[in-house]
Amino acid sequence: MAFAEYSSLVLDLGGVLAFYSPMTKYTGLSPRQIKNALDSPCWYDYERGKISKQDCYAQVTATFNIDQGGWELALKQMMDGLQVNKDLIAAISSLKEAHPKLRVYCLSNIPQPESEYLMDQVKSWGIIDELYASSDAGHRKPDAALYKYFLERSGNRAQDCIFVDDTLENIVAARVLGFRAILFQDTRAVVRTLHNLLGDPVARGMAFLKSHAGHLFCQTTSGEVQPDNYSQLLILQNTGDRSLVTLENNGPTWSYFVGPPIFADTLYPNDSDTTSLAMAVFDDTVSAEDKSVAMSTILSHLSPDGLPYCWFDTNRPRFCHCICANVYRFFCLNNRHQDLPSVYNYLYDLLQSKAYLLGTRYYESPDWFLFILADLCARRPHDLGLLDMRKLLVLRLQERVGGDEIVLNACMRLLSAQMLGLTDVQDLERLLNAQQLDGGWELSWLWHYGREPGKVGSRGVVTAMAVNGIRRAREIVAFGESGKNGTNGASGNGIKKVLVE
Repeated sequence: MAFAEYSSLVLDLGGVLAFYSPMTKYTGLSPRQIKNALDSPCWYDYERGKISKQDCYAQVTATFNIDQGGWELALKQMMDGLQVNKDLIAAISSLKEAHPKLRVYCLSNIPQPESEYLMDQVKSWGIIDELYASSDAGHRKPDAALYKYFLERSGNRAQDCIFVDDTLENIVAARVLGFRAILFQDTRAVVRTLHNLLGDPVARGMAFLKSHAGHLFCQTTSGEVQPDNYSQLLILQNTGDRSLVTLENNGPTWSYFVGPPIFADTLYPNDSDTTSLAMAVFDDTVSAEDKSVAMSTILSHLSPDGLPYCWFDTNRPRFCHCICANVYRFFCLNNRHQDLPSVYNYLYDLLQSKAYLLGTRYYESPDWFLFILADLCARRPHDLGLLDMRKLLVLRLQERVGGDEIVLNACMRLLSAQMLGLTDVQDLERLLNAQQLDGGWELSWLWHYGREPGKVGSRGVVTAMAVNGIRRAREIVAFGESGKNGTNGASGNGIKKVLVE
């Protein structure tokens, strides 16, 4: 697996930096006629500088049986009606300020007269370092020769360039040659992609988290803010930064809620899920006495099969196999797994039968189950009692890699793979591409309230997980490169994006 930096940005003119609208007023021509003429061999040769303006116009009018006066008027109206993409130009200007070494080029299919006509306007935008016109090169996109002409004249390598164009054929041709090619469909999406390709995803993600420190709470499908300990513990687990979170607890066992433990007019007791996660996160700092009290409380709320219930309330016998895995992790980390003799086989059978794929009453995504067990195996690497589970877990995770587009699931799969020593390029790429303009990742639904309607989502948890996964991937690459170079390790300075495995 390798990462790459980009030093150059190559932008199309028409359809990206500016927009032409075929005008038909007083011309007697339809937009379709104009488009067909602009996509004709004679116009292509005009863009390549192979024929003169007069010859081109004569061939166009003869080929398409249109009036030359109307044709010339239509082209003039197009040029006069040129709409500059001010939002993109402003965004590129900001990117150049943030990345002073970035070179920005314009590579356009454009005849010489039009190129000369627009040159001053393009320069006035203040973002283009060099303009390359097809008419000067003798080639046009998607001809491979034009891309090679650009690379030779500019001194760039294709793998160092981001290429943005609104025509699919041009994108395909660029990608074949090694460019990082982006199809322009709307300005906001392209700007987000450029930030993701040029910026440091870890630094941007942490900046987002720090800007919302202490307020990274969940929200429900109804839009209400839902302060809870569980999401805060997950953020802390993935960042190690206590200043980011708000936690509330008054004893050895924990409540899911921060504040009054009330939802839908129901009072909720402390629970084994939040308690077990807290004990795993604070494993080195919680006293042995508090751990013992927490485990005793859990052991007093077991199902007839000897499996841990969720709530510390005999009137709420709710079971979830993700919570069961979480509890088992807590007990294993404290060498008390023998107190839950039936749990290991149950968890193993869930993996073996693939029943875990069905989700649970609280956790819809099956990746939660794999994530918790992967963390357990990573923290107990020499535990022979987990050996068979680890082997099966690896197989199940390999089946899930890149399984869907949900960002939360991609985070958990990537982290799980890393904890088990696997490579997951697909989900890493998905996370790198999904980072938002503000540096965070989009809200994902984490869990739901059993049979109650509605789900609970978070940007903070997803961002913390994504940052952790990307940071770990970067460290893995840096470690691998240091091994190849015979050094003792590197910081991974400047590493940006995954390219190949």
